[in-house]
Amino acid sequence: MTGPVTNGTATYNSDDDTLRWSPAERLDANEYALAKELGFKWWRGQEAWVAVWTPSREDHLLARVDEITHEADPDDPQARVLRFAGRAAAAATQAAQRREAASQDLPPPGQPILHDHPSARRHVRALERSDFNMRKAQELHELAEHWRRRAQGTERRARQKSDPGVIRRRIDKLNADLRRQERVITDERTSDAAREYAQRWHEHFTLRIAFEEGRLASLNPEPFAPVTAYKKGDVVQHQRWGKCQVVSVGRVNLKLQQLTGATVGWQWAAPPHEVKPWVEPEPLQQQE
Repeated sequence: MTGPVTNGTATYNSDDDTLRWSPAERLDANEYALAKELGFKWWRGQEAWVAVWTPSREDHLLARVDEITHEADPDDPQARVLRFAGRAAAAATQAAQRREAASQDLPPPGQPILHDHPSARRHVRALERSDFNMRKAQELHELAEHWRRRAQGTERRARQKSDPGVIRRRIDKLNADLRRQERVITDERTSDAAREYAQRWHEHFTLRIAFEEGRLASLNPEPFAPVTAYKKGDVVQHQRWGKCQVVSVGRVNLKLQQLTGATVGWQWAAPPHEVKPWVEPEPLQQQE
């Protein structure tokens, strides 16, 4: 993937299906408007324009950079969680300091301002300082809550990446998108331009499916895997009843149907830690 103009660097992140463009120089008004129109958003933390992959967005970057490099996952979720939690703790500490400062050097409660007394100006300034510190304390408290939510969201996102159920549903959606593009490509009424556009989407979805299937393969259900690691139709091995098929997946247990043995066809519920993926036994070699 090459382009005629060099303006910074661009990467494609397979993990979240995003294009990330870091321009070498500040965009002028036209380039800025075009990037916003195409759906790019500026991520200040990474100093990059980011958007989910589309053919038009890829073409936009290829006209401005030498190449688009591929990265599997440039982010470190654990480092982000620690960074956000640190910011939340710092903001909470500052909020506590502001609240403490708001209660200092105040006149006795209920004392009115003596306008004709020399202490009047000092009294007013003390109240203004207290009000200012309380407003700052509230702002810092809201900032701390913001960073706590960011840390929690990052943790949830990291767990989703390793949740087989989430990955399976993502693969199902990608397969549906792939089939839709195949119908466009094979339709005789499709124009050449539309067919070429659909072909690019088809290639992209094929790569996405391969990436997600590879991630799912690295998370193959093992004993003590969560119930969401399985889906209807999976063939598993029960620790007592042997080869079975998953009939349905509940919130806690799996409903299984026995496929072999004297009680073939029998159905019952079993916890996920009692099963593991079925592996076909190797055929016995005949002795010569």
